[in-house]
Amino acid sequence: MRSTGGATDFKVRSSEVDYKGQVTLPVLVNYMQEAAWENTSSLGISMYELLERGLTWVLQRIRIEMFRYPKHGDSINVTTWASGRERVFMHRDFRIYSSDGALLGQATSVWLVMDVVKRQLVSVPDFIAALEVVPGQEPLPFAKGKLPPLQQVQYKQLMPVRWHDIDLNRHVTNTRYLQWLLDTLPAEVLERQLQEADIIFKSESMLGDIVLSEAGESDDSSNAMLHRLTSQDTGKELVQAKTIWSINV
Repeated sequence: MRSTGGATDFKVRSSEVDYKGQVTLPVLVNYMQEAAWENTSSLGISMYELLERGLTWVLQRIRIEMFRYPKHGDSINVTTWASGRERVFMHRDFRIYSSDGALLGQATSVWLVMDVVKRQLVSVPDFIAALEVVPGQEPLPFAKGKLPPLQQVQYKQLMPVRWHDIDLNRHVTNTRYLQWLLDTLPAEVLERQLQEADIIFKSESMLGDIVLSEAGESDDSSNAMLHRLTSQDTGKELVQAKTIWSINV
């Protein structure tokens, strides 16, 4: 039996911060995915090892809570561990710590395995299922349940899928989706602190597609925004999300 957790250190670079000098949420999600990659590599189930079998990892959902954002030059530690499995759903948690050990943020995520040729989800392969999950920390509550649908669209923008939006899976990388749904919001929202984000990835988008990003305030809270990304070509919903923002800047 071996631990299914790991930790990776990062130092925030100048190209990764906003005008306030704080690291952006898409960058933090990139950090988390890099830490997950290193951890799965140590277990022999990284994306490269899956691709050799015609398979790949796909992020289905991620729910993030941020308590404090690191700034340019800060050193942080991202701890991650496999936190459980339910049928085809593989759960992975993250915690982000400052150099002095303060908890800056945390996230829980859901992953699936996809056949890269058929572009279809498959059951968890035996070589992955055989790994016994030994959480290094107390698991976070799994991301479950539906998000409220976007009813009143207040902001929208078209996003063409370009070459640098594509990842190893030959579809739009999930952090680009996150960037698009945030970029659709006006400055008066973006200037506030993004405290929570719950993002459900529903479908793929490929090179040459046009993505419609829409957003609007949630009916139940003035601090919450609802988001939807849709393929303009097929009408297929790609992403659904909810973000929660601080009242003050």
